[in-house]
Amino acid sequence: MTDEEQLLYNRLIELSNRAYKNNIYTFSDFLSLSQQDILYHAARDKAFAPVKFDLFGGYENCERKMARFGSEENFGYTVDYPICCIKIEPMAKKFAKELSHRDYLGSLMSLGMDRKKFGDIFVDGMDAYIYADESTTDYLLDNLNSVGRNSVKCSISELPESYKKSALKEVTIQVASKRADAIIAKVYNLSRKDTIPYFTEKKVSVQGHIVENNDKILAAGDTVSVRGFGKFNIVSEGGLSKKGKLNLTVEIFGR
Repeated sequence: MTDEEQLLYNRLIELSNRAYKNNIYTFSDFLSLSQQDILYHAARDKAFAPVKFDLFGGYENCERKMARFGSEENFGYTVDYPICCIKIEPMAKKFAKELSHRDYLGSLMSLGMDRKKFGDIFVDGMDAYIYADESTTDYLLDNLNSVGRNSVKCSISELPESYKKSALKEVTIQVASKRADAIIAKVYNLSRKDTIPYFTEKKVSVQGHIVENNDKILAAGDTVSVRGFGKFNIVSEGGLSKKGKLNLTVEIFGR
């Protein structure tokens, strides 16, 4: 574990103990998939308080998520996540250019924003939606005035239901086995050999946990993320094809 990872590990234990001792909800910053895996490891530490935690990033299929320490069962009340959705749209769409995820991320970083203070960025045509820590909302609304060469305006909004639906593509694939490398290779049109570095470099997660073993068996209900490609859900398992391959229905998330 690196020094940075150890600091996060200790911080997460501290948040669990503060929630437990003070009977209040505490929240982490937005956590990447690898950082979420550190949380799961910290939760097995004896120093981690006996308090429940959950993860949320703005909507159920977000990749970057905050951890909330505490539950209604623990405290007898509930508190929402301090997350706000901000819509970014060009001032003059007629003359604007479509921008990429990287363009929006670059503009946020150029404002001096800490990456841990905002979550997923969703690009929807000319517009984009960003989940951000509520503490940064006013600053973003006042200061994010341009992205790339587009002059933009920001407002508090919600990720459109139409986007959530269009971002999912359901397909049926045929695989020789339910091994993670076989399924990932089929979903993203790779050879099984090409998937190996993604496991060794800790770029694959299943249900939020980093997976380094490419022979891990997957099942219906699993959510798989591969950094650099995206994320997919295994919806259901079907029967065997005439060639003896297993039919799987998967939902692939657009980027």
